[in-house]
Amino acid sequence: MAKARRFFVEDIQIDQERVELCGEEFIHLKKVLRLEIGSPVILLNGKGLELTGVIEEFGKDSAWVLVSSSRERVGESRTAVTLLQALVKGDKPELIVQKATELGVMRIVFYTNERTVPSPDAEKVAGKLERLRRIAVEAVKQCERTVVPSLDMVEYGEALARCGEDRGVILYEGETKNSLKKSLSFLSPETGVCLLVGPEGGLTDEEVDRAVAVGFKKAGLGRRVLRSETAAIAALAIVQYELGGLG
Repeated sequence: MAKARRFFVEDIQIDQERVELCGEEFIHLKKVLRLEIGSPVILLNGKGLELTGVIEEFGKDSAWVLVSSSRERVGESRTAVTLLQALVKGDKPELIVQKATELGVMRIVFYTNERTVPSPDAEKVAGKLERLRRIAVEAVKQCERTVVPSLDMVEYGEALARCGEDRGVILYEGETKNSLKKSLSFLSPETGVCLLVGPEGGLTDEEVDRAVAVGFKKAGLGRRVLRSETAAIAALAIVQYELGGLG
């Protein structure tokens, strides 16, 4: 049997027996993948629900899926990881969102501070977040997760506040005694982790002190100085490995 293709349908419910697939997802199903009646598909709402079924019929601008089973939170890590990421230039945010999603992050909060690019206005922020959300959705489909990470863009102080009761870890190139591995060694997989990554050029001493003052612990990533996006991806992989989310 052919492998079931995955599609994003935000408003599906666990007790649905038939689902209509419309819009861009229908175009992808019909025009790009050229699926036929009887083809197996998986529908996900990005909040943890997954419905499995087959294409039952085609309409002019939609396809109807006959649902056979449902599952929840497939492919999700036990550890809720939040990435607080300095806003970086160019298409680097897209890369960060794609890879962070693949690595199981639950929240991605971009922030602006003294050394980031100028803060975008509200309209540009909304447009940027929408593009990033589409990338996250595609990454969820590709890596067979069921939850699309939440995305936001705020100033530095607000980003720190988003950590809440989770264990806050700040990647700091000046930290030589405490490694990220050591910072995670006493945590259980059920403990939420909030990972703070600075911009190119690093955080200022004052910004590091602000993070430490609200409970963040400084952690180093070894002798190499990594780009912001590389540090984020590497650290997330380490977090998932140490807490059982990767192997």
